[in-house]
Amino acid sequence: MTWLTRIFGTLLWSAAFLIILGLPLVFSNKPVLFVVAALLYYPAFAFGLYHFFLYQKKIRKRVVRKIIVDNQGIHYERKDGTVDEILYSNLKSYSFSDQYDVSVSPVNKAYVLQIYENNKVKEVDFIGRDAGYTSCIGNLKALRRRYLQGIVHFRPDLRVNPLVYQVYYINPADFTFDDKKYWTSLAQTSAIMILCCVVLGIFMLGLVKWLF
Repeated sequence: MTWLTRIFGTLLWSAAFLIILGLPLVFSNKPVLFVVAALLYYPAFAFGLYHFFLYQKKIRKRVVRKIIVDNQGIHYERKDGTVDEILYSNLKSYSFSDQYDVSVSPVNKAYVLQIYENNKVKEVDFIGRDAGYTSCIGNLKALRRRYLQGIVHFRPDLRVNPLVYQVYYINPADFTFDDKKYWTSLAQTSAIMILCCVVLGIFMLGLVKWLF
Protein backbone atom coordinates (compact mmCIF):
# COMPACT_ATOMS: atom_id res chain seq x y z
CA MET A 1 0.00 0.00 0.00
CA THR A 2 2.88 2.36 0.76
CA TRP A 3 4.44 1.85 -2.66
CA LEU A 4 1.07 2.09 -4.42
CA THR A 5 0.48 5.39 -2.60
CA ARG A 6 3.87 6.72 -3.69
CA ILE A 7 3.52 5.55 -7.30
CA PHE A 8 0.04 6.95 -7.84
CA GLY A 9 0.92 10.09 -5.87
CA THR A 10 3.91 10.68 -8.15
CA LEU A 11 1.78 10.14 -11.25
CA LEU A 12 -0.86 12.54 -9.92
CA TRP A 13 1.69 15.25 -9.12
CA SER A 14 3.35 14.77 -12.53
CA ALA A 15 0.02 15.15 -14.32
CA ALA A 16 -0.80 18.28 -12.31
CA PHE A 17 2.65 19.72 -13.09
CA LEU A 18 2.25 19.16 -16.84
CA ILE A 19 -1.24 20.68 -16.85
CA ILE A 20 -0.06 23.79 -14.98
CA LEU A 21 3.02 24.03 -17.19
CA GLY A 22 0.91 23.94 -20.34
CA LEU A 23 -1.73 26.50 -19.37
CA PRO A 24 -0.27 29.31 -21.54
CA LEU A 25 -0.79 27.05 -24.56
CA VAL A 26 -4.45 28.02 -24.38
CA PHE A 27 -3.36 31.24 -26.09
CA SER A 28 -1.13 29.45 -28.63
CA ASN A 29 -3.39 30.42 -31.54
CA LYS A 30 -2.86 34.07 -30.64
CA PRO A 31 0.91 34.70 -30.68
CA VAL A 32 0.79 38.10 -28.98
CA LEU A 33 -1.38 36.89 -26.10
CA PHE A 34 0.75 33.76 -25.77
CA VAL A 35 3.98 35.77 -25.44
CA VAL A 36 2.45 38.14 -22.87
CA ALA A 37 0.96 35.27 -20.87
CA ALA A 38 4.23 33.30 -20.98
CA LEU A 39 6.31 36.28 -19.83
CA LEU A 40 4.05 36.81 -16.83
CA TYR A 41 3.15 33.20 -16.10
CA TYR A 42 6.40 31.22 -16.25
CA PRO A 43 8.46 33.48 -13.91
CA ALA A 44 5.64 33.29 -11.36
CA PHE A 45 5.42 29.54 -11.90
CA ALA A 46 9.18 29.12 -11.38
CA PHE A 47 9.02 31.23 -8.20
CA GLY A 48 6.18 29.14 -6.81
CA LEU A 49 7.90 25.89 -7.80
CA TYR A 50 11.11 26.97 -6.06
CA HIS A 51 9.31 27.68 -2.79
CA PHE A 52 7.36 24.43 -3.11
CA PHE A 53 10.61 22.44 -3.30
CA LEU A 54 12.02 24.36 -0.32
CA TYR A 55 8.91 23.48 1.67
CA GLN A 56 9.13 19.82 0.64
CA LYS A 57 12.79 19.71 1.66
CA LYS A 58 11.85 21.13 5.05
CA ILE A 59 9.00 18.72 5.80
CA ARG A 60 10.91 15.67 4.52
CA LYS A 61 13.30 16.10 7.43
CA ARG A 62 10.29 15.75 9.73
CA VAL A 63 8.98 12.58 8.11
CA VAL A 64 7.68 10.11 10.70
CA ARG A 65 9.71 6.89 10.43
CA LYS A 66 7.99 5.02 13.25
CA ILE A 67 5.02 5.48 15.60
CA ILE A 68 5.23 3.68 18.95
CA VAL A 69 2.50 3.42 21.59
CA ASP A 70 3.58 2.05 24.98
CA ASN A 71 2.72 2.43 28.67
CA GLN A 72 4.04 6.00 28.63
CA GLY A 73 2.19 7.38 25.62
CA ILE A 74 2.69 7.81 21.89
CA HIS A 75 6.12 8.50 20.37
CA TYR A 76 6.95 9.75 16.87
CA GLU A 77 10.44 8.87 15.63
CA ARG A 78 11.30 11.28 12.81
CA LYS A 79 13.81 11.11 9.97
CA ASP A 80 15.91 13.93 11.41
CA GLY A 81 16.49 11.89 14.59
CA THR A 82 14.11 13.80 16.85
CA VAL A 83 11.35 12.12 18.85
CA ASP A 84 8.04 13.83 19.63
CA GLU A 85 5.85 12.48 22.40
CA ILE A 86 2.37 12.82 23.84
CA LEU A 87 2.62 11.21 27.26
CA TYR A 88 -0.28 10.12 29.42
CA SER A 89 1.25 11.92 32.40
CA ASN A 90 1.10 15.26 30.56
CA LEU A 91 -2.57 15.06 29.68
CA LYS A 92 -4.81 17.54 31.49
CA SER A 93 -8.50 17.82 32.19
CA TYR A 94 -10.18 20.06 29.66
CA SER A 95 -13.89 20.27 29.05
CA PHE A 96 -14.47 20.29 25.33
CA SER A 97 -17.83 21.48 24.07
CA ASP A 98 -19.19 18.04 24.91
CA GLN A 99 -17.87 18.18 28.51
CA TYR A 100 -15.31 15.40 28.00
CA ASP A 101 -11.51 15.47 28.44
CA VAL A 102 -10.81 13.22 25.44
CA SER A 103 -12.87 13.70 22.31
CA VAL A 104 -12.81 13.59 18.52
CA SER A 105 -13.01 16.24 15.82
CA PRO A 106 -14.00 15.75 12.15
CA VAL A 107 -11.10 16.52 9.80
CA ASN A 108 -11.26 15.83 6.04
CA LYS A 109 -14.21 13.43 6.34
CA ALA A 110 -12.48 11.49 9.14
CA TYR A 111 -12.28 11.76 12.93
CA VAL A 112 -9.13 12.84 14.77
CA LEU A 113 -8.58 12.17 18.47
CA GLN A 114 -8.30 15.36 20.55
CA ILE A 115 -6.59 15.71 23.92
CA TYR A 116 -5.35 18.61 26.09
CA GLU A 117 -1.61 18.77 26.77
CA ASN A 118 0.76 21.58 27.79
CA ASN A 119 -2.08 24.08 27.99
CA LYS A 120 -3.35 23.58 24.46
CA VAL A 121 -5.62 21.28 22.51
CA LYS A 122 -3.75 18.73 20.39
CA GLU A 123 -4.73 16.24 17.72
CA VAL A 124 -3.19 12.80 18.15
CA ASP A 125 -1.84 11.72 14.77
CA PHE A 126 -1.85 7.96 14.19
CA ILE A 127 -1.19 8.04 10.44
CA GLY A 128 1.92 10.21 10.17
CA ARG A 129 0.28 13.13 8.38
CA ASP A 130 3.43 15.21 8.87
CA ALA A 131 5.16 12.75 6.56
CA GLY A 132 3.04 13.99 3.67
CA TYR A 133 1.13 10.70 3.42
CA THR A 134 4.19 8.97 1.96
CA SER A 135 3.54 5.84 4.03
CA CYS A 136 0.52 3.69 4.74
CA ILE A 137 0.30 2.72 8.43
CA GLY A 138 -0.60 -0.97 8.57
CA ASN A 139 -1.49 -1.19 12.28
CA LEU A 140 -3.57 2.01 12.48
CA LYS A 141 -6.45 0.36 14.35
CA ALA A 142 -4.09 -1.23 16.88
CA LEU A 143 -2.34 2.09 17.58
CA ARG A 144 -5.66 3.80 18.29
CA ARG A 145 -6.91 1.01 20.54
CA ARG A 146 -3.66 0.83 22.47
CA TYR A 147 -3.46 4.58 23.07
CA LEU A 148 -7.08 4.81 24.24
CA GLN A 149 -6.54 1.81 26.48
CA GLY A 150 -3.49 3.57 27.95
CA ILE A 151 -5.50 6.72 28.68
CA VAL A 152 -8.23 4.75 30.42
CA HIS A 153 -5.76 2.62 32.38
CA PHE A 154 -3.14 5.21 33.38
CA ARG A 155 -5.41 8.27 33.54
CA PRO A 156 -8.76 7.13 34.93
CA ASP A 157 -9.43 10.74 35.99
CA LEU A 158 -9.95 11.76 32.35
CA ARG A 159 -13.40 11.43 30.80
CA VAL A 160 -13.46 9.82 27.34
CA ASN A 161 -16.30 10.77 25.03
CA PRO A 162 -18.29 7.61 24.11
CA LEU A 163 -18.28 8.91 20.53
CA VAL A 164 -14.55 8.08 20.41
CA TYR A 165 -15.29 4.37 20.74
CA GLN A 166 -18.15 4.64 18.29
CA VAL A 167 -16.28 6.31 15.41
CA TYR A 168 -13.23 4.05 15.82
CA TYR A 169 -15.33 0.87 16.26
CA ILE A 170 -13.70 -0.01 19.58
CA ASN A 171 -15.35 -2.11 22.28
CA PRO A 172 -14.76 -0.11 25.52
CA ALA A 173 -15.06 -3.29 27.61
CA ASP A 174 -11.93 -5.02 26.26
CA PHE A 175 -10.62 -2.54 23.61
CA THR A 176 -11.01 -4.99 20.76
CA PHE A 177 -11.92 -3.87 17.25
CA ASP A 178 -15.61 -4.40 16.47
CA ASP A 179 -15.34 -6.00 13.02
CA LYS A 180 -19.06 -6.70 12.77
CA LYS A 181 -20.04 -3.10 13.47
CA TYR A 182 -17.35 -1.81 11.10
CA TRP A 183 -18.39 -3.95 8.14
CA THR A 184 -22.08 -3.32 8.83
CA SER A 185 -21.48 0.42 8.76
CA LEU A 186 -19.38 0.11 5.60
CA ALA A 187 -22.08 -1.96 3.90
CA GLN A 188 -24.78 0.55 4.85
CA THR A 189 -22.70 3.46 3.53
CA SER A 190 -21.98 1.60 0.28
CA ALA A 191 -25.66 0.72 -0.16
CA ILE A 192 -26.70 4.36 0.33
CA MET A 193 -24.08 5.56 -2.16
CA ILE A 194 -25.16 2.97 -4.76
CA LEU A 195 -28.82 3.89 -4.26
CA CYS A 196 -28.03 7.60 -4.66
CA CYS A 197 -26.06 6.88 -7.85
CA VAL A 198 -28.94 4.80 -9.28
CA VAL A 199 -31.51 7.50 -8.45
CA LEU A 200 -29.27 10.20 -9.94
CA GLY A 201 -28.69 8.09 -13.05
CA ILE A 202 -32.44 7.54 -13.54
CA PHE A 203 -33.08 11.25 -13.04
CA MET A 204 -30.39 12.26 -15.56
CA LEU A 205 -31.66 9.69 -18.09
CA GLY A 206 -35.21 11.01 -17.71
CA LEU A 207 -33.99 14.59 -18.06
CA VAL A 208 -32.10 13.77 -21.28
CA LYS A 209 -35.15 12.02 -22.76
CA TRP A 210 -37.36 14.96 -21.79
CA LEU A 211 -35.01 17.49 -23.38
CA PHE A 212 -34.43 15.56 -26.59
